[in-house]
Amino acid sequence: MSGWFKRQRLAILLTVIAVSASAAHPLPVPLALNLSLQSAGAASNNQQSSGNPAEAQVIMKGMGFQPAELTVHAGETVEWKNEDIFAHTVTADDRSFDSGLIQPGGSWKMTVKNAGTVDYHCRPHPNMVAKLVAANGSQPQQIQRRTGFRLPALTPPRSPQELHPILVNFTAALLPLAFLSDLLGRWTRRTSLHAAASWMVLYAAIITPLTGLAGWWWKSQAGATLPADLITVHQWLGTSLVLVFAVLAVWRWRIHKRNEVPTIAYLLFTGIIVLALIYQGSLGGAMAFGR
Repeated sequence: MSGWFKRQRLAILLTVIAVSASAAHPLPVPLALNLSLQSAGAASNNQQSSGNPAEAQVIMKGMGFQPAELTVHAGETVEWKNEDIFAHTVTADDRSFDSGLIQPGGSWKMTVKNAGTVDYHCRPHPNMVAKLVAANGSQPQQIQRRTGFRLPALTPPRSPQELHPILVNFTAALLPLAFLSDLLGRWTRRTSLHAAASWMVLYAAIITPLTGLAGWWWKSQAGATLPADLITVHQWLGTSLVLVFAVLAVWRWRIHKRNEVPTIAYLLFTGIIVLALIYQGSLGGAMAFGR
C-alpha cells in the first residue's frame, strides 16, 4: 500500500511542476504577398470603422481568427469582430493594412479593393495568424484537381513562427522534471531517477541555445510592438540561461559519471534556475496575453 501512495504523490508532483513551468513564446509571421486594400478607418471600443454592410465576417475568439482563411471578391467589405477577452489587431504581414487595437466587443471593417492574397496577424499576439483571399469577381476561380497523394515539401523555417515548439519551449519542461527526478531519487533512494535527471539536464543544455536564437530572431521581427521593459529582461535572462545550462549540464554529468547522489548545493542551484525559468515564462506570457 505504501508503494501505491508513493506513486500517487509522484504523479501529483510531476503534474504541478509541468503546469507551473510551461512558458508561452509567441512568435511573429513573415511578410507575404502584397494586396491592395482600402481601409475603412481605425477601430475603437465597440465602434465599427465603416458604415457599409459587411459581406463576410471573421470572429476573433479563443486567441484565433475564425475562419483562419477567408475568400471574398474584390469590392466586398469584411468585418472583424472581437469576441475574445483580449484586445487584438488585424495587421497585414506586408503592412498594407492595420486595424489598430480592437477592444473586446468591438469590430473593424475593411473594403477589399483589388484581387490577391495576404496573410495577416495580431500584433500583440503574433501567433494569431490567418489569410484573406480576394478573388476577381469577373473571373471564375480555378478548381484545383488532385492528381494523387503527395507529401508536403519540407522547407526550412522562414520565421520564428515556423520553428518547431520542441526547439522553443522544451527547456521549460526538461529542467523542472530533471530537478523533480533528483528530489524523488533522494527521497526514494532510486538511482534510476538520478540517471534520468542527468540525461534530461544534458538534453536541456543542448536545446537551450536554439531557444535563445529563436528569441533573438523573434525580437528582431516583433520587438517594436512589445513592451520595452519586458522584452529587455526576457531576452537577457534567456541569453544568460544558455550559459547557465551549459555549466549545470557539466556539473550534473560529473555527478552522474561518479555514480553519486546530487548534493544539496547542486539542488539549490538547480532550484534557483527553475524559478528563473518560471519567471521568464511569465514575462513571455505577459507579452502574449496582455501588457
